[in-house]
Amino acid sequence: MSTLLASALLLLAAAAIVWLIGHFVSQDRYSKMTEEEFEAEAQRASLLGAGVVELQKHLDPLHKVEYLQQRDKHVEAEREDSGDRPPEGRTPTKEAGR
Repeated sequence: MSTLLASALLLLAAAAIVWLIGHFVSQDRYSKMTEEEFEAEAQRASLLGAGVVELQKHLDPLHKVEYLQQRDKHVEAEREDSGDRPPEGRTPTKEAGR
């Protein structure tokens, strides 16, 4: 009988936990906000998202390599357009088809 009672209490506790999680998840957190609070939350989320993107750019080494390659291409293209000669020992390279 005691195992039946323990099982029933465990089932009741699990049901209560599931109900609480469902109750908190289903509530619309914006429904009780004023317009000013909503705007402040949207601004904070926007800044947070921009910060995460910038952090990822700095931590992702491939992004930096791509940036440096593009910068070198732009410098070479500007040098070719301006008529400047490349430094001694270097020859300008052109990619075919681009």
